[in-house]
Amino acid sequence: MRKKSILFLLAGTMVLSLAGCAGSPENSVVKEKNLDKMLEQAENTEEGAASYNDVAKEVGENYETYQTQVKDDSLGVTVNVDARVEVPEVEKLSVYRVSQKKISQEFLDSVRNALTADIPYYEGRMENARTKAVIAKEIQETKDMISGLKAGEDGLDEEAVQQYKEEYEQTIRELEAEYETAPEDMNLTDYPSDNRIYSIQELYEKYPNDDFYEWEYSIHPDGEVYYGVSDAKDGNYHALFVQNSSDYGNCLRYMHSKNGYGKIYSAFVEDDMDSAVLKRGGETPDFTETGVYLDKVPEVSDNEPLTLSEEKARKQADEFLQKIKLTEYKCYESGIYSQLTGEENDKYRDVYKFLYMRNMDGIFVDNSAGFKFVDEWQGNEYTKKAWGNEAVVVAVNDSGIVDFRYLTPLSIDETVVEKTSIQSFQDIKDTFEQMVVIENAVEEGNVSIEVTDVKLVYTRISEKDSFDTGLVVPVWDFEGRIIDEFGYENTGNILSINAIDGTVINRRLGY
Repeated sequence: MRKKSILFLLAGTMVLSLAGCAGSPENSVVKEKNLDKMLEQAENTEEGAASYNDVAKEVGENYETYQTQVKDDSLGVTVNVDARVEVPEVEKLSVYRVSQKKISQEFLDSVRNALTADIPYYEGRMENARTKAVIAKEIQETKDMISGLKAGEDGLDEEAVQQYKEEYEQTIRELEAEYETAPEDMNLTDYPSDNRIYSIQELYEKYPNDDFYEWEYSIHPDGEVYYGVSDAKDGNYHALFVQNSSDYGNCLRYMHSKNGYGKIYSAFVEDDMDSAVLKRGGETPDFTETGVYLDKVPEVSDNEPLTLSEEKARKQADEFLQKIKLTEYKCYESGIYSQLTGEENDKYRDVYKFLYMRNMDGIFVDNSAGFKFVDEWQGNEYTKKAWGNEAVVVAVNDSGIVDFRYLTPLSIDETVVEKTSIQSFQDIKDTFEQMVVIENAVEEGNVSIEVTDVKLVYTRISEKDSFDTGLVVPVWDFEGRIIDEFGYENTGNILSINAIDGTVINRRLGY
């Protein structure tokens, strides 16, 4: 299987195309985006409308390899194209209406039983619970800090001393309130979990002084959550987390490690082996998947070996997905990765990581163009929402399945167009050659782009003013790398063009 960096497939918050700043040329092919008109084009059966079979034949006869150079000195962009054009072997292309699918209690139960049937779980919120003794110590330390405040020392005047004193006194009041409900001693097994998904509102009201539920409530008060951890008596720290959030997405995450629980309860749903970094034959990696640079190849823990073959690891992953009935996903890519297993211990482990993507009509649904993100003022209200990329990620080492992520699942609600018309590749190619320079224009300097692959795939696009529904449509993905004048390189998607109406998909807006 051909490998490529998953960073640019799933990390939706990163926009790969360098933002266009210059004006459009006079012969711009920028087209208005209108989903109703697009669907009218999709249903077009008039003579001259291209079908999937027409385009497959066109590519086979004329464009198995697409080679050209596009250059615009005024916009500072040079594009070299030497690419395979890949068309899936299917009978037709369709358009589907989709929505965000919640993680159900039934699905949580099936995952827990498949992975840890004999492992009891406890309330994850108590993993880092603070006892009265710990809080009392912090209260005394804060009082000591107040006693040490003196004007004329450390550059402080009377006003600054008073300000610090008021802040510390507020901290003491908060700690004293926490102290009232804190346990005398903390034993995780005193807090068994019933393994149920609850509304965050209900949990916040039930545990008003709990840091975890207070944090959850501050992010998505209308959401649902489950967080359970094991007592590690079997030598492994198991953690299982579910989130249903209309603002930040739905997900199930599982992880077990011999070196800690890891942090699996982040609110944003992206590709999601936190701080996983692709191993590159022992060479120093350029970046981690979360964009954090490393000075050297991470040191791998000796208590989590990886000696089994990729074939055997893949078999475990496939059988697991069959067992929990995620049969609509197929393996898209795989590789050996190093994964950080704890935030504090800096311990990494090697794993086989398998990325599964939804496969419809024999075509992968590559959601890299469908990520939708809003972080702005809308009228008098500040809105921050994300509809991330659907994916299934399974990690395997000698201990079995050690990491599983079910991310932003889709509900396929309706077949909107059974057999869609699409534009000819000649028209798509012309659109690409004009728009690629516009989309990647820079105010200063130069950008060099190399296009190595062109694929006809499915992608989810969102409706402009809705986070509730979207459409899965055929698109042409142009992939390769972008290099700026300083030599900095981004590898992944260059441009995505809707195969039906020829509009360019904005990867930040998701349509």
